[in-house]
Amino acid sequence: MATGYVLAVFAIVIVLMIVLISKYKLHAGFGILIAAIVLAIGLGTPWEKIEGTINSGFAGTIKSVAIVIFLGCTMGTVLEKTGAAVRITKWAIKICGEKNIIWGIALASFILGIPIWADTVVILLIPIVSLLAYETKKSMMSYGTALYMGALITASLVPPTPGPVSAAALLGVPIGEAIIWGIIVAIPSTIAATLYCITLKTPVAPKEEFIKSARDSEHMELPSLGTSLMPILFPLFLILCNTVTSVIAPKTPVANFMSFIGSPLAALLTGCILSLVLTGKEWKTKKVLSNWVDEGINAAAMPIIVTGMGGALAVFVKNSGVADQIGQLIVASPFPPIIVPVILAAIIHMVTGSNALGVMTAAALVQPMLDSLGVSPVAAFLACGTGALMFKHANSSGFWVTVSMSNMDVNQGIRAVGGGSTVAGFTGALVTCVLYMLGII
Repeated sequence: MATGYVLAVFAIVIVLMIVLISKYKLHAGFGILIAAIVLAIGLGTPWEKIEGTINSGFAGTIKSVAIVIFLGCTMGTVLEKTGAAVRITKWAIKICGEKNIIWGIALASFILGIPIWADTVVILLIPIVSLLAYETKKSMMSYGTALYMGALITASLVPPTPGPVSAAALLGVPIGEAIIWGIIVAIPSTIAATLYCITLKTPVAPKEEFIKSARDSEHMELPSLGTSLMPILFPLFLILCNTVTSVIAPKTPVANFMSFIGSPLAALLTGCILSLVLTGKEWKTKKVLSNWVDEGINAAAMPIIVTGMGGALAVFVKNSGVADQIGQLIVASPFPPIIVPVILAAIIHMVTGSNALGVMTAAALVQPMLDSLGVSPVAAFLACGTGALMFKHANSSGFWVTVSMSNMDVNQGIRAVGGGSTVAGFTGALVTCVLYMLGII
C-alpha cells in the first residue's frame, strides 16, 4: 500500500477522532473505537478480522491496569471523604511557613494529585486556600492556580493516577519506573509552575462563601498526619522496593516475594486497606463498603474503557505500517524524535480539554512507532505526560473549576491557568528532552 495513502488515512482518522470527541462531545471511548474501525476499513483489514483484532487489543491492554485503576480511584475517594486531604494540606503549609504559603499549597497539591483527580483536589481544598488568601491578603489568581498546578502535574505524570497508569501500560513501562521518572520530571515542572504563580499579582479576592466554609470547619476532627499519608506513601514504597530488588537481587527469594507484594495490584490493595483506618468505625457500614467503593468504580470506568480502546487503535496503527513510515520521516528530519509524543499529547489535550485523554491517546498512537523513532518506552511515557500539560484553557473542566472557585474572570484564567500549565508542560518536556539526549532514558 502506497506510503502517501497510508499516511493520509491515518491523518484523517486522527482528525475524525478529535472532532468527534471535542466538537460533537462524543465519549472518548466511542470516539477512539470509531477511529479504530475507520482505520481498519481504510487500510483494507479483512472484515472478518476487525472485531477480533479490536477485542484482542482491548483485552491485552486493560488486563494489567483495570484492577490497578479501580483500586487507585477507590483509595482516592476514601482520602477525599475522610478529611485526609485537608490534614495533608495543613501539614504542608505548616512546614513551609507563613512566608512560603504558596509552596505549601503546591506541595500538598503535588502529593494529593497522585491518588486524586486534579479537579477534585481543587474542590476539596479551595475553602482552606481561600481563607489563607484572605488572611495573608494574597491574590486567588496566584493561590488558586498553584493549588491546581501541583495536582495537574502529578495527575499527568505519576501513577497510580489513571492517565499515567494507562500510558505506562500502553507503552510497556513498569509502574515502579513510571513512578520514579514521573516524580523526577514532575518536581521541576511544579517548581517552575509555582514560580510562575508567584508572578501573578493581579488582585483577586477569595469568595466569601469559601472563607466562611473554611472557618466553620476549622474545628472539625481530622485524621492524624500519619494515617492520612500512609495510604499514599506505603503503596509507593512497596512498588519502589519491588523495582529496586528486581535490579539488585533478581530471582532471589526476596525479589520473588517483592514481585508480588510490590506489584501495583497488591500495593494499591494494601493502600485501600490502610485507608479504612481513616474512616474510623465507618468502614463497617454500608456508607464505606458500598457507596464509596461505587464512587471508585464510577471514577475508574472512563480511564479503563479509554485505555482499552487505545490499545485496540494501537494494534491497527502497528499492523498498518504507518508507525514505521512516520518514524522514518521524523528520523530523516532535523527534529528530535522525542517531540512526536509531546506534540501528539499537546494537540489532543488542547483540543479535547482532557489531560488524561491526551496522555492515554498519545501513548496509544506512539507505542507502535517506538522502534522506528528510536525512543524508549520511558522517554515516550514522560513525553506524553508533559505534552498533555500544555495550555489548559476554556474547554477543560479543570480550568473552569479553578477559575470559577478562585473568583477569576476568563481572561485572568487564561493568563493564570493557561500560562501556568504551559510553563509546567514546557519545563517537563525540556527535562525529558535533556534526559533523552544524554541517553539516561
